[in-house]
Amino acid sequence: MGGGRAIVGGGIAVLVVLLLAVFAGPRLMALFTLPDCNDEGPRKALDDYFAQKNVKQTRLGEVKTVSSSRAERTCAVRADAQGRVLHLDYRIGWSGWNESVTITRSEAESRIEQEQIDDVKNAATDFLELAKDSVINGRPPRYGEPTIATLLDRIFDLSEIEGATLAVADVARANDWFGAGDRVGSVYILAGTGVSDINRLPNDPNIQRRTHRNVAEFAPEFARYLDFQVRLAGMMMDAELKRAAKGGPDAERPEVMREIADVRITLAETLTGDLTTLAYDGLTDDWRRARLAVMMQVVPKAATFLLPEQLRSVRDRALTVMTFVREKSVQDQIKDLADALAAK
Repeated sequence: MGGGRAIVGGGIAVLVVLLLAVFAGPRLMALFTLPDCNDEGPRKALDDYFAQKNVKQTRLGEVKTVSSSRAERTCAVRADAQGRVLHLDYRIGWSGWNESVTITRSEAESRIEQEQIDDVKNAATDFLELAKDSVINGRPPRYGEPTIATLLDRIFDLSEIEGATLAVADVARANDWFGAGDRVGSVYILAGTGVSDINRLPNDPNIQRRTHRNVAEFAPEFARYLDFQVRLAGMMMDAELKRAAKGGPDAERPEVMREIADVRITLAETLTGDLTTLAYDGLTDDWRRARLAVMMQVVPKAATFLLPEQLRSVRDRALTVMTFVREKSVQDQIKDLADALAAK
């Protein structure tokens, strides 16, 4: 009888263990199973990361699992924010008994929203309406007027997209922005010439002298315009260089190759035109130095982006302009720029 009780008792003990395994097993397994990339815990960790970085997220895109094992899961996600796209990689693992989420890569790209382009174009339209008589009377709207300052800031202020490489998908919008700014900047070139289209300026010495004098007379506005051109052309260049570094079949598509060629032309013409203004009389050497400093922010990369013939053309213009400048410190800056543009 004692042996039977022992057997029965042992059987009950085995049954209890089995029942515990059946009912507690899923819970215990859950404790040692990592959450999926898109589960609540990792999503909260991402929200906390954005809050720490003061990023106002507007949309979290598709979350992808890159790799997965019992000990670690790696994930990737795209997050849209105001003026930015963030590409994040993160790892889900264990920290003792607790799950941990670690950001392993955070790469930001600048975005140009359609609303932003619409605002630039509207500001340009308003400005051009106010400036429509300036080709005759020679008095374009000036930055010292509060209303004009607001319009020019809306057109030429790039601060919202600076600080990160422009998304290559937005190069077309950047080009639209460049065009709007160019139309506004041309107002200061054409003031008093009687010509409303810069592409139709006659080869008339008197008109040429007037355009040169305008650059000096409207130097504050013209400086803002030139710096805008250089910076935005440089952003488009950076986007194309980043695309080229990634490689892949996308770079061989005809429309991509045309876009890259257009950006090269825009950058080369911008540098050439801005260098040319440095030779005009009436400008201060401080003004010249400031423009050269902005150009030097893009020239090192331009030396790897522009075609050899484009580099030679811009460099030749720099060396020619240097002969018209009398201040040695400015000459030295121009020489440094020319040297940096030497074909690689």
